[in-house]
Amino acid sequence: MNGRGRLCVYTGFTHSADGRILCRLMRRKSMGLVGVLVASMALHISRSAVGADQMSKVPMDSNRVDDSAWVRQSIQKLWEERKRMGYTPLVQMRIPGSPEMDFYFKDESRSRTGNLKHRFAWCLFMWSLVEGNVNRNTTIYEASSGNTATCEAYFSQLIGVPFVAVIPETTDQQKIDNIKKYGGEVHKTKSSQMFKDAAELAEKNHGFYMNQFQNAHHAEEFHESANNGLESVNVFHEVIQQLKTVDRSARPVYPDYFIHSAGTGGTISSVGRYVRKYGAKTKVIMSDTEFSVYYDYVIFDKFSNESGACYWVAPGMAGTGFGYSGPAILGKTTSLLPSVIDRAFKVPDLASTAAMHVLKKLGVNGGTSTGLNFVTALSMASRHRKRNPNSKFRVVAILADSSALYENTYFNKTWIGQVFKPHGGLPMFKCWQTIIEKSYRIGIDPLVAGPKRCRTENFQPGKLLYV
Repeated sequence: MNGRGRLCVYTGFTHSADGRILCRLMRRKSMGLVGVLVASMALHISRSAVGADQMSKVPMDSNRVDDSAWVRQSIQKLWEERKRMGYTPLVQMRIPGSPEMDFYFKDESRSRTGNLKHRFAWCLFMWSLVEGNVNRNTTIYEASSGNTATCEAYFSQLIGVPFVAVIPETTDQQKIDNIKKYGGEVHKTKSSQMFKDAAELAEKNHGFYMNQFQNAHHAEEFHESANNGLESVNVFHEVIQQLKTVDRSARPVYPDYFIHSAGTGGTISSVGRYVRKYGAKTKVIMSDTEFSVYYDYVIFDKFSNESGACYWVAPGMAGTGFGYSGPAILGKTTSLLPSVIDRAFKVPDLASTAAMHVLKKLGVNGGTSTGLNFVTALSMASRHRKRNPNSKFRVVAILADSSALYENTYFNKTWIGQVFKPHGGLPMFKCWQTIIEKSYRIGIDPLVAGPKRCRTENFQPGKLLYV
């Protein structure tokens, strides 16, 4: 604490709302003690003009004492960052087994921080600045499995405030290094304690808990840009603009399906809200992990009052799914809005892991949710083909982050054999890998063929299975 901070405490300023305002002013290097005394007198005169429980009398005119100049500068920095962001690539991928499907990955690994959460963190920071939750003296806290924390560290550095990430003990070292690269600090804890610890640390240290799971619902935008020069950061907005270029169309071009998983639920909900608001023909498809509650939360309205922690089985698919830390309560523990999701798929974790490996062989370097989204796309293509033979359709899925973040885990077969042992280990992984490859080549539904072939009882010692 500097001299001015100590003076705040010694004089008792921090015990009142007015005092806290003056303390914030006192900590500014640009305002000396004389300036603070002048502000104090003005504030005292203003407050004395009316009693504590009385309405102000006319005529009256006062300026609000706040950090508005710094906030305006920080918001301007965010808009400048939006211009630098540009559009992440929309990459077409040919699927031999599903020639009727025009398939694209929206490659968010090419963002400035290397993952989808860059635009999400932009939204959180814009929201927190506009709402008055952050000023120049605020330390920001966040509970994250890694990617969101990396991006929030980046934006904290951009506007010049400290950042502390509360992360699971199992977080990959690469993600920790990325957080620290942007000046963030790290506090490790158990996955089940992340949210509680982040909230308590923020309260104890008078910081602000960004709380991505709660506030994505408020922060994620779902609006068109109009013609004001300040472009929407919504990922679906970009997809539409890019497909217009692909089709050389002057009118909006919407995919038939948009596929993504849910962690906070903010991204897919923002897409769903955008689709609803502008009447797009797109069906919004959620891909969910094996032991996550989100599928049941969306389809059957379950787990909003009860926790799914008893169903959670490690390791899950890092950064996706929900269920290890209490019920899914919209606007509190999750930002997933069921009403804007058209359909959901629940995918075995080893199938998603196998899909990551298949994609990498094909030159697509994506992470956990990318594998999950790819299995969902292959399954949906097979089902669409059965309902609508020979009809063409277009699908966009998110490639959320790079495979480089998972080299020591989901791309490490020793690790897979160890942590996925309760799921069937490497034999089950290899079975799913074969199924995904067949689905890619000849169009079988992996979520129909896989469960029939890739069953734990098929991999007992001495039993051979050919798929």
